[in-house]
Amino acid sequence: MGKTAFYGVGIFVPVSDLKRSTEWYTEMLGFEITHNDEPDATVMMMNDEKIIFCLVLSVDIHQPTFPKNDYQVEQYFNFHTADVEGVHRSLHEKGANVGEIVQFDGGMRGFALYDPDGNKYGVV
Repeated sequence: MGKTAFYGVGIFVPVSDLKRSTEWYTEMLGFEITHNDEPDATVMMMNDEKIIFCLVLSVDIHQPTFPKNDYQVEQYFNFHTADVEGVHRSLHEKGANVGEIVQFDGGMRGFALYDPDGNKYGVV
């Protein structure tokens, strides 16, 4: 198969308080603001601009539930790290809402991470 025409991913995240969430994604995850469309949205990049998060001021936020499956998946997105323990400790010390580190089939380890609006991510 040939190389894809796509070069990155944009993820839209509903938030109830744009200022609070912008600070959280900056302080907890180290994202950089690339564009402010206040009061409606903040565009942030993760690492090399191949992954963009757009925080969108929203009302009536309802968290989707990942469908039941046999693959132990409970969220739509994972952050990958080479240091699960270190990231878990750092986020916990900063006051982030993190779950316990668990072992998955195949030797992978990770934990749940929730932003201030309850948007759930995995860290593996």
